[in-house]
Amino acid sequence: MKGFIVQSHPDRRHLPTAIQRAIVCLAVIAMPTFASMTASAQDDKEVTVEIAKQKPPHYVGMGVTLQFTVHGLESKPKPTCEIKSSDPAIGGTVTSVSPRIFQQLYQSGGQLRRIQNVTHVVQVQIDSDRAGTFDVGPFIIRQGNTETEVDSIKLTFQDVPENDEMRIELVMPEVAYPDQRVEIEVRWAFAGETGNINSLLVSSPVFDQFRFVPDEQGDRRSAKMPIRTSQGTVALKATTSSETIDDESFTVLSAKRTFIPDRSGEYDFDPINATVQLVTRWQQQSLDMGDFGFGRSLLEEAFGGRSRPAEVQLFRVTGDPIHFEVKPFPDRGRPESFAGAVGSGFAIDVAADRTVLHAGDPIRLSINLRGDGNLENATLPSLFADGGLDRERFQVPDGDVTGIYDPETSSKSFEVLVRIEDESVDEIPALAYSWFDPQAERYRTTRSSPIAMRVKPAQMVTADAVVSSNVNQAGSTTDAQSDGTSRNSGEQDEPNSTASRTEQSLVLTGADLSITTEPSVLFASTEGWLANRAFQWSAYAIGLLCLIWSFIDRKRRRVDPSLRQTKTLVSRLRHEIESAVHLPEKPAAAQVADALRKGLRELHWVDRDAVQTLIGKCEAIEFRPTDSADKKLDRALIDDAIKHIGDGSHRRRV
Repeated sequence: MKGFIVQSHPDRRHLPTAIQRAIVCLAVIAMPTFASMTASAQDDKEVTVEIAKQKPPHYVGMGVTLQFTVHGLESKPKPTCEIKSSDPAIGGTVTSVSPRIFQQLYQSGGQLRRIQNVTHVVQVQIDSDRAGTFDVGPFIIRQGNTETEVDSIKLTFQDVPENDEMRIELVMPEVAYPDQRVEIEVRWAFAGETGNINSLLVSSPVFDQFRFVPDEQGDRRSAKMPIRTSQGTVALKATTSSETIDDESFTVLSAKRTFIPDRSGEYDFDPINATVQLVTRWQQQSLDMGDFGFGRSLLEEAFGGRSRPAEVQLFRVTGDPIHFEVKPFPDRGRPESFAGAVGSGFAIDVAADRTVLHAGDPIRLSINLRGDGNLENATLPSLFADGGLDRERFQVPDGDVTGIYDPETSSKSFEVLVRIEDESVDEIPALAYSWFDPQAERYRTTRSSPIAMRVKPAQMVTADAVVSSNVNQAGSTTDAQSDGTSRNSGEQDEPNSTASRTEQSLVLTGADLSITTEPSVLFASTEGWLANRAFQWSAYAIGLLCLIWSFIDRKRRRVDPSLRQTKTLVSRLRHEIESAVHLPEKPAAAQVADALRKGLRELHWVDRDAVQTLIGKCEAIEFRPTDSADKKLDRALIDDAIKHIGDGSHRRRV
């Protein structure tokens, strides 16, 4: 294994054919003995562990790989490895666990037998944040009820030497606001021969603190800058240039990332650093005629082989510490139409599906937002905000409206049903949309164009306007009220008119309304279980209960679904806040703050300023440097949070 203290097997590709055949024959002869030894070892369940570690020197901040080859375990389940270390400077992570199963069929005593040898390879990475010699371990390897302990290993870490030919810089603003897209740039400069660079790795605590947007992927030919994060190494698309720094020529490699801060606060980060592996001596590698022309440069092999690193050395460069602040949105001058948008150049367009309608009819408004900012998470403010729709003349459904984000056009679209209640409305007024400009540190507002409307009076249908069809003697259909007018109750119809309507009415004189005319049925005896008085009262009671249940069920079904959903949300948030009383202070503060943020987004009646103040108190407790693990959150803070969430009985505004 390359880079580990293990014995490597010779490459048999270049052994003479006769020697290869001899080795094969010896292996076949010795196979039954080897198989019996392996089988007995598996039967005894004896677990053995072979240890290999990465060759020194080992450096601070650079992981050291340990490999445990475990024999004697079953193929499943996958074993686990626990790393025990008393020194806080040492950290360990299991990077991979992979089984290797070897099966062999052989003939012994006239019978065909099969053996199976299972080996698990466990790789562990050990890190140290300071120089020194440490006892790492012991290591506990478990599989089911089987447990094996591996003794501790002594590892020595040393600081990586500095190099004056390198520079590293993390360029980022000092101030940002929640949900703002913050672009940062990593610049690494080198004044030496770039051909001697064998590897480069850049790391900074900033990369593990915030949520980053997906990085741009370059093609295979573009330059890459490797960034180490807690989730692994990320290769960023980079550009190269030549610059003069301090009267010295440097080759500069730069890459950009964008992150999104999700909460306000001040941050002090350790300096960014870059670790470079430089080749101090090259070795000419001899030609391998068996591989000539495949997978290598044909010109290099044709002119005497190729060079490979013979000796390498690590060097490190450190940048400056970083202070970063995420400010909350200012309360002063905050428009009613501000819904958390941050960026620049926002615009709002509104279109209606029709412009001619009757009062009380709904119309569909298509709202499109454009701009350079956090459109993906942008929400729609109230359409009544900042001189928008008139509450007395328009009706808008309650609840948040879900939009659709289009990354290709950098826009987000919404659809809202609006009902016009007043026939005097002649336009959909301009709707306001506000955002916060982080460069100018002020709120800005844009408005849509008004839409001209024509609203007709509402159509009222009364009993006198109902048209019924009747058939006259000639077989033709006539209207009961052809002139479309209604008569007052005090007016008397003329005889001819009365006779005409009498002829057109339904004649019931002499009609047989009985269910049956069969004498045997009509004069049947009332005796029997159907005539039993108890049965009749039971039937009446059951019918009455059915009517009551149908009335209750009808009222339950007529409850606004959004109101039920809101009550469910309020109940869940109150439970989350109340259950925080059983947690330690910091986790409890984090849970209460998360519930308050949900209420701030979903519930319209909460006092935004008061809730923001409570969230700030919770965050101050959550990020307090030191605290007792047994301390509980102040009960008054929990009761205050529950009071601001409410009980869900608030009436939603229409």
